[in-house]
Amino acid sequence: MNLAYMISTYGFLGLFVMLCLEYLILVVPGETILTTVGMLSRSGTYHFSLITLILVTGLGTFAGSVIAYGIGRLFGRPILLKYGKYVFLTTKRLEQSETLFQKRVVLTLLVSKYIAVVRDIVPYIAGMNRVRLQLFIPLSLVSSFLWTATFIEAGGIVGRLWQSLHRHWRGELLPIVLIALSAGVAYWYIHKRLTKLMGHPVNTDTQGTSK
Repeated sequence: MNLAYMISTYGFLGLFVMLCLEYLILVVPGETILTTVGMLSRSGTYHFSLITLILVTGLGTFAGSVIAYGIGRLFGRPILLKYGKYVFLTTKRLEQSETLFQKRVVLTLLVSKYIAVVRDIVPYIAGMNRVRLQLFIPLSLVSSFLWTATFIEAGGIVGRLWQSLHRHWRGELLPIVLIALSAGVAYWYIHKRLTKLMGHPVNTDTQGTSK
């Protein structure tokens, strides 16, 4: 899939739909879309407003989360097991995500956006557990904008580094490679720490659910 072509053809509406659909059928990982958009916004070819990008993509992923929540709340676990294959959801992944969610409801809703696959499953589980909308909506909205802003800006940084390398590759190749490697290691470490933190046994946070 040529993301640059899709973005240039369908614009902000295409971005909104792609981010929304990630929760229904995983076509392209959200991180890939956001990073690509961030790079294109610094390319000089596409004149995207950073604020508009964050607003559109944040609302897209938020809309997808709300739809997934509604499906989980209305139809429960059976429909996830039946149709979960379209977002690479296996029984094992569902059970792991349920365990994680039951340990820390609020933290999971805030942080799970940064954990691939788990991000797509958590809204369904929130619906299954009948998490109050007064809790789910604001937390999902905040996490959606934080997540999209993070990866759009990361893409923008990569785009600026690439342009600088293209112009001054002889003197800047090594520093840029080192920065890229450091950023990759930092992301891996943070991802690992978040997963470990969210998986630690703690008192079950059930105050956000309603029966």
